[in-house]
Amino acid sequence: MGSFTYAQPMIPQGLLHDMYEIQSGSGFSQENGGQWIPGEDKKVQFKGVVLPVNDKDLIRDTGGTVIQYSEKIYTNGHILQIGARVEDSDGEVYTITQELGHNTLHPMKRYLIERKGAAAKR
Repeated sequence: MGSFTYAQPMIPQGLLHDMYEIQSGSGFSQENGGQWIPGEDKKVQFKGVVLPVNDKDLIRDTGGTVIQYSEKIYTNGHILQIGARVEDSDGEVYTITQELGHNTLHPMKRYLIERKGAAAKR
């Protein structure tokens, strides 16, 4: 038997654009007694797209409430952590608030995000 290639859901390349995960260069130094050491932020480029949330996405919100400023990011495999900051190509900055479930058979990732400066009204 030969190997099989299964269809995998992917975001169309025409929708994806450059986005940047902002990784902090600052941190606490245990060698200096736990003092805060400032540093330069680093931007890691990836391909993604920001889309509006739908009713199913809002049901998954842990608070069970509608969040006025929520949107979602789709990537074709770039993994983001809860609390990560992401900058879109237009300069808008978002914070990852939750990973939205899919399944593990494909690389597509979905995350619930909130726009910086636009606190959620719950």
